[in-house]
Amino acid sequence: MTKNFKSFSEETEIKVFSYQEYLEIQNCPVQRNHVKRAHDKKTREKLQHLQPQHVYIATAELTEDSYDPTNGVTYLKGQIFTIDSHTRREFWKLGFSDFIPESLISQHFKVKSISELRDLYYTFDNTANTEKSADLAYGACRYLETPLKNHKLYQVTGLTWAGYFYDSKQFPKTSGYDGNGLIVLYREFCEEIKYLDSISWSNKLDIPHPLKTAALLFLKKNNNEEGKFIIDRIFRNRFNGPDDKDRVDGVTNLLDWVKDKNADFAANFKTIPVLTESFLYWMNQQYLEDTQGKERLVKKGDSSGMLAKYARIIVKGSVVSVAA
Repeated sequence: MTKNFKSFSEETEIKVFSYQEYLEIQNCPVQRNHVKRAHDKKTREKLQHLQPQHVYIATAELTEDSYDPTNGVTYLKGQIFTIDSHTRREFWKLGFSDFIPESLISQHFKVKSISELRDLYYTFDNTANTEKSADLAYGACRYLETPLKNHKLYQVTGLTWAGYFYDSKQFPKTSGYDGNGLIVLYREFCEEIKYLDSISWSNKLDIPHPLKTAALLFLKKNNNEEGKFIIDRIFRNRFNGPDDKDRVDGVTNLLDWVKDKNADFAANFKTIPVLTESFLYWMNQQYLEDTQGKERLVKKGDSSGMLAKYARIIVKGSVVSVAA
């Protein structure tokens, strides 16, 4: 099947914007962290001298009103968005370039919906090009209007594995998500991620990816005061002393393990399930101690099968949580 010039001309055109008009164009809703990128050394080396190719950009215009159920916003017909050149624009606004262009020449697309806009954006900035998973994660959170203070939460390994363990039908992959896929993941774990972002993580702990995975799964099931307090203790390194039988609680056992210099937390396809189950084991143990008065343990028991306790399964077409 071929497409002639006439059919393409209905979807795109060449449009010229003055620099002032260009500054007023709205960012793409899923745009990555262009402010940070504008300060990068590589960006300065690339953009410090204005070149003819720098004046070529890409924009998109809605041809009809579009409601976005993800963030509840209705975008109006005629709204124009920047698709390519966000970092350049920020760089120029900061005054880092030797010259600022008087006008910009845009490959101007016509799209019918915000969904089409997102798909178009990802053809310019995708994982096969220059955008890394952290950039895509930033864009996903920007789109969901959930900016995160802790940039470690833009590292997606813990999240993608949490999605896989939680519902492997909905999230069948453990990595390799594009921007749209990360939007779905961050939306699914939005409340849990926002809680992790609200905690001041201890700088004395190196939080491995499987611990973040376990925390997301644990909070998904125990989204209550007791569950949140346990995660707060872990990420802020709040350990307790031993009891009169020289036993420490679940959180302290977990923290002692994380701080053990001989422990191996290398995250790969074989190790992540085992490590995540062990972290969940100690979180679950602490939850039972706090809510049911369970005795502290002298040593760790068998943690196999713990992931199943924190998974979501499909039963007769309805979604339910597996009971502990």
